[in-house]
Amino acid sequence: MKKIISILIIGFLITCSFKVQGFSKQDEDLKKQITPGDYFHFMIHDFRIRTYRIHVPSCYNSDDPLPMVLILHGHPSNSKNMQLATELDAKADEEGFIAVYPDGEIPPFPIFLLALMNGMRGCWWNAWDYNNYNKVDDVDYILELIKKIQENININPLRIYITGISGGALMTYRLGAELSDIVAAIAPVAGSIGGCWKAWLEQSGQYIITEPSNPVSVIIFHGLKDQNVPYYGGWVNGTIGPLSLSTKYLSVNESTLFWVAHNNCNPKPEIDQSGNVIKTAYVNGDSDSEVVLYTVKDGAHEWFGSPYFPDRGISINDIMWEFFEQHPKQ
Repeated sequence: MKKIISILIIGFLITCSFKVQGFSKQDEDLKKQITPGDYFHFMIHDFRIRTYRIHVPSCYNSDDPLPMVLILHGHPSNSKNMQLATELDAKADEEGFIAVYPDGEIPPFPIFLLALMNGMRGCWWNAWDYNNYNKVDDVDYILELIKKIQENININPLRIYITGISGGALMTYRLGAELSDIVAAIAPVAGSIGGCWKAWLEQSGQYIITEPSNPVSVIIFHGLKDQNVPYYGGWVNGTIGPLSLSTKYLSVNESTLFWVAHNNCNPKPEIDQSGNVIKTAYVNGDSDSEVVLYTVKDGAHEWFGSPYFPDRGISINDIMWEFFEQHPKQ
């Protein structure tokens, strides 16, 4: 009975989705239906209802293709929180790009229960394939979401970018690797390319993102005092107990050098320090790719430049967009 009800609900939602403004498959001129503003939509992916938010900037007129930036929330959180915390809508209006905020999924039961025990509520990304209970394929979800948006909004296919913080940064690293044929550049904030996790008495094996098939420019932001995803790697908050939920991360240096090697950048970096911020740039990679690391010496687990965090003398939004503008897909 539950299965029948679920199928009926999904069928109803699919029918409704065809009636949402700007997403009607029966209209021959979909792109002209979209006007500047904020949208909240859903799609059915792998028999799951997946939600996302879109901010269309004031300059959008459907005739000229715009860049698109996908912005991934952390663990656990949601698209609305990310939209508010980053204030990237204002940057999208200023610079002229489509801002997309997808939602992750509810984690598998053991992780979900431990998260609740630790006061953590919200959606997660299956960034390291730890969601073995319901096999959520977030890589394919994001790929299908990109295709769906391209059907309805005039997107420049050479300027598709992804950023995210914390768990969203883990997913950003993975998407950059597995969707390297379509993603021009990524900007992970407080993330890692891999590690292992422990929940209850179970510990996973070592996970690391796959080798990309194409060059992808990468700009990384990480606080030296980050305790959630430690700058030098290791277990979150040190040792862990048998009934805890924790993660062991590869270091920022390991994450950076992974992309330096893949992009075939000059292994000798250009280093520039200005006050609290150290910029480490690896240049001259294949297809003009670069890997740039911004280390914020007194920074923690933060979206630098957001009014919701302390002022660290650096704006992720400004630096990230300048980097994205310089790196279209080659």
